[in-house]
Amino acid sequence: MSKEIVVLGGGPAGYVAALRAAQLGAHVTLVESREVGGTCLNRGCIPTKALVAAVERLRLARGAGEFGIGLGEPRVDFGALMARKTAVVAQQRGGVEHLLKGRKVEVVAGHGRLLDAHTVRVEGGGAERDLTADAVIVATGSRPTMLPLFDVADPRVVTSDELLELDRLPESLAIVGGGVIGCEFASIFAELGVSVTIVEMLDRLIAGEDRRASAALTQAFRKAGIVSLVKTRVERLELADPQRVGLVVGDGATVEAALVLVCVGRSPMSRGLGLEEAGVELDAGGFIVTDKTQRTTLDGVFAAGDVARPPLLAHWAYRQGAAAAENAVLGSRLAVDARLVPNAIFSHPEVASFGVSEEQAKAENLSIVVAQVRFNGNSKAVVEGENDGYIRIIARADDRRVIGASLVGLHVTELVHELVLAAQAGLSLDDIADTIHAHPTLAEGVGEAALGAVGRGMHTL
Repeated sequence: MSKEIVVLGGGPAGYVAALRAAQLGAHVTLVESREVGGTCLNRGCIPTKALVAAVERLRLARGAGEFGIGLGEPRVDFGALMARKTAVVAQQRGGVEHLLKGRKVEVVAGHGRLLDAHTVRVEGGGAERDLTADAVIVATGSRPTMLPLFDVADPRVVTSDELLELDRLPESLAIVGGGVIGCEFASIFAELGVSVTIVEMLDRLIAGEDRRASAALTQAFRKAGIVSLVKTRVERLELADPQRVGLVVGDGATVEAALVLVCVGRSPMSRGLGLEEAGVELDAGGFIVTDKTQRTTLDGVFAAGDVARPPLLAHWAYRQGAAAAENAVLGSRLAVDARLVPNAIFSHPEVASFGVSEEQAKAENLSIVVAQVRFNGNSKAVVEGENDGYIRIIARADDRRVIGASLVGLHVTELVHELVLAAQAGLSLDDIADTIHAHPTLAEGVGEAALGAVGRGMHTL
C-alpha cells in the first residue's frame, strides 16, 4: 500500500516535494491557498527575470550604434512589457500544473493547518476537510517583510509583489534595502528611464557578497545614474504631497520619490499553521527548525524551502523539497548541504558566488590561493562590448581544491556552475586548467584564471 503524503504549499519546495514523492510511489495531496509555483514563479524569480530579459534587449538596442547599427532611441511600451511578463508566468505555471497532473498529485485549494503529526485540516471555499497522512511536508514559503514605518495601504509604498503589477512607470523610485531584490529592481527600472535611489542601512550594497563584488556593483550603478546611499537609515516618511513620498533619513536629509519599494528581507509563513501547538519548533525568527534531512522536531513532519530557514533561494528549495520527499516516503536519511549553493544576482552587471569567500577564509584562518582574471582580457567579453567584471576562484592552498568563487560580469550567473560542479566533485585548479575551454567564450575565463594560478597562464601576466 502506497504512503499518504500531504504537502502544505505549492512553491518550489512544495511542488518538487509533491512530484518526487509521487515519483516514488506515494499518494500525494498538495494544499495551496493561491497559485502553484509559489512566490518564485508568480511574484519573484520568473516575473522579475522576464523584466530583466526585456531591459537587456533595451540596453542592446541603445548600444547598437557602437556596432554600426543605427536604430535611434527605442520606445518602451510598458504595458506590452508587463503583458509579456504575465504571459511568461502563466506559461510556466501551466507547466507545473501539467507536471502535477501527470504525476497524479491531488491539488486542494485552501489553507492547511496541522492538527497533529498525521492530520491536516484544510479550510477553503466555506468548507473544511481533514487529510490523514503518513508524513506531512510543510513548504509554505515566505512573504516580504514590512517594517512598521511603512504602510502598504498607501499606493505610493509597495513591496516587490505590488511592484510587479504596476500599470505605468513611476517618474522616480526609492528602494529601501540594497540586497539582491533591491539591486535587481534598481537595474531594471533605471534602464527603463526611472530615477532610482537605493537607501541601505548597512555599509554596502549586496552585503552578503564579497566586498569586491559590492564595490563593482556600486561603481556600475553610479555609471548608470543609480544613487546608492549606504549606512543610511530611514527615520520617518513625509506624505503631505499626494504625488510623492519623502524619506527622511538619519542625517536629516530627505529622499523624494513618486514610489517607494520596501525590500528589507522576507519573513517565513509559519504562523497560523498549528505548528507550535502540534510540537514543531520555530526559531526566534519564525523559521521552522529542521535537521539536515529536513525533519522537524515532530516525528513525521518535515519542512523545506523558505519556511525552513535561509538561504531563501528557489534552487535550494528544490533540493530541500526533493530530500524531504525521499526521507518521508522511504524513511531514509538523505542530508542536504548548503555550503555549495550558488547565489545569482541578475543586476547589471550580474553577480554570482558560492562557497567560501575570501573574507570568510581570512576570518577562519584558512590558507587559500585565489585564481583570478578580468573580463577586459576575455575576447568574447570584448566582442560583446561587456568587458567589465572578473572571475575569482577560491581554492585551498595545500591541494588547490576549489572551495568557492566570486564573479561579476556578463552571464556570470551561468558561468558559476562549472565552479560549483568542480567543488562538488572535489576538483582542483589543476583539473580546471587541464580542461579545454572553447574560444572565444566567456567560460574560457574560468580556464584562464585556473591556468594563471598554477603558473601556466598564456593570456594573463
